[in-house]
Amino acid sequence: MKPTLLTLLSLLTLTNAAVFSPKGPKPPGLTYLYTVNITGGEAAPVGLGPRGYRVVVPIVGGSFSGPKLKGTVLPIGGDWALIDANRTVTADVRQTFKTDVSAYIQVTETGSTQPDGTAFVRLAYETGSEKCYRLNTIVAIGILKLTGNTLTIDTWQVST
Repeated sequence: MKPTLLTLLSLLTLTNAAVFSPKGPKPPGLTYLYTVNITGGEAAPVGLGPRGYRVVVPIVGGSFSGPKLKGTVLPIGGDWALIDANRTVTADVRQTFKTDVSAYIQVTETGSTQPDGTAFVRLAYETGSEKCYRLNTIVAIGILKLTGNTLTIDTWQVST
């Protein structure tokens, strides 16, 4: 027996009612990954260009530690920050981690400051290490704090 249009519409209505309830969907969870402390080097002011004021800050080292991941930040990479006309800072960071199990992880971060001064980033990972391969597919977010030339990022994995 073929379903009728009315039957299909009824199913769609029931499905939409369950998915789009007045309470909204279930929010994602967050699982703490690590905190990283990055030491920055001398800033290179590229200057005012068509997209804003660009400044490059090299990474000279650091460390990270969390429940399942710890190690050092190698002196490779930096932040190619852009400051727009509204004084919003957009981070464009590349850094390389070496874990305590000798896995190398490329970390890419992008995000921006908020009106209250808080800064958030989205993080992506790339590694060939079997021990850390799961990082290649996760979505992570971080909250930044800057103290002098040390940047601290508390990082969480987004989960269901």
